[in-house]
Amino acid sequence: MAMIKCTECGKEMSDKATVCPNCGCPIEEIKAKLGEIESEREEKLKAKEEERKAREVAAEAKRQRQEEARKAVTPQMKTKRVIIAAIAGILVVAIAICGWYFGIKVPRENAYQAYLAEVQACNDGIIKYNEAVNQYNNMAKDVIAANDAFDEVIGTAQALVDCGDTPYEGAKITTLSNSIKDARNNKVSTPELKEVAPAIQADPNMEKASKSDIDTATSSLDAQITGYNNDVPKINSEKDALSVPDYSAFINTLTVQSKDLEDSYAIQRQITAPTEEWVLTRLGRVSDVANMAPVTEENDPNGNLNKAGGYTSTVYFGTALLGTQNLTGNPLIDEGTDAGGAIETYRTVEEAEKRNSYLASFDGAGMFSSGSHMVLGTMVVRTSDDLKASQQETLTNAIVAAMTSLD
Repeated sequence: MAMIKCTECGKEMSDKATVCPNCGCPIEEIKAKLGEIESEREEKLKAKEEERKAREVAAEAKRQRQEEARKAVTPQMKTKRVIIAAIAGILVVAIAICGWYFGIKVPRENAYQAYLAEVQACNDGIIKYNEAVNQYNNMAKDVIAANDAFDEVIGTAQALVDCGDTPYEGAKITTLSNSIKDARNNKVSTPELKEVAPAIQADPNMEKASKSDIDTATSSLDAQITGYNNDVPKINSEKDALSVPDYSAFINTLTVQSKDLEDSYAIQRQITAPTEEWVLTRLGRVSDVANMAPVTEENDPNGNLNKAGGYTSTVYFGTALLGTQNLTGNPLIDEGTDAGGAIETYRTVEEAEKRNSYLASFDGAGMFSSGSHMVLGTMVVRTSDDLKASQQETLTNAIVAAMTSLD
């Protein structure tokens, strides 16, 4: 008994069985199919064997032909073949050399020469660019120099405004401050200098580089040339738009007004707590002032000399306008301001203002009227009530002029 495999379900079974115990397929069908399968397998094996034999026959035939051909080759033919092979080798080498020369070396050399030409062209473009930059910078430097000089004048004037001193005429600070503002508003924008471009040096490595790398470097240079060429007209346009500003009118105004403010500061300083000697000197310049008599602690009619809140000096004076030009010393002091007037000096403006307010309380009080009076720095300038109003004004103005003169 032999075991066979069912062609339907693939399970093994006895060849004596009538049907497949697993799927019920009749044994006759199974054996028939197995026979067909076996016949197909044998035919395939037979075909493969015939194919193998055919290959062996063909190989043998080829071998015999080669052998016959080898036996038929003469020494002359061998020599000819060697020569042909040598020539073929030489041709291959020559073709390779030509291919390298014309396909690689020449194109690379041409590319390198084009690169060198582009370097030169780029440098030519840089020269034109730098010429435009230098022309622009020359104009810009003139504008910058004018602005710097203008800034210096403005800064000096501003420092004068900000110094903290008190001017004789407060309006001079306002006037100068307004002129400074006007000057700043009329200052042109300060241009920025441009940098010149450095010359380009050919890269020595390019001579040994590949054509592709050389072409890339050449393209980069070409882009730079385009950039420089495009920048030149722009820079020329910027240069043409520049002009050196004329600040002379503003500078002259600031200079004059700064001098006026400096003088005003100086005037205020000299009329702030001046010495008795200075008051005597300045008062002596007034034509309508005759003899002068400074008070001392011994002859001070008010007894306030050098006391807290009191004057540090008082100088009485006579005048021909009232016929008191011959009074001197104590007699002149005894007459007080009735003889012509007096200059009272205080330590601070506040003390002078307080004194002036006190005198004002007697204005228009008849025999108690103290005459004209005004604050000048830390001084109270007084004139006699016996003078006409016009005389008081003229005399006061003359005294103020003498006290505020800077010579």
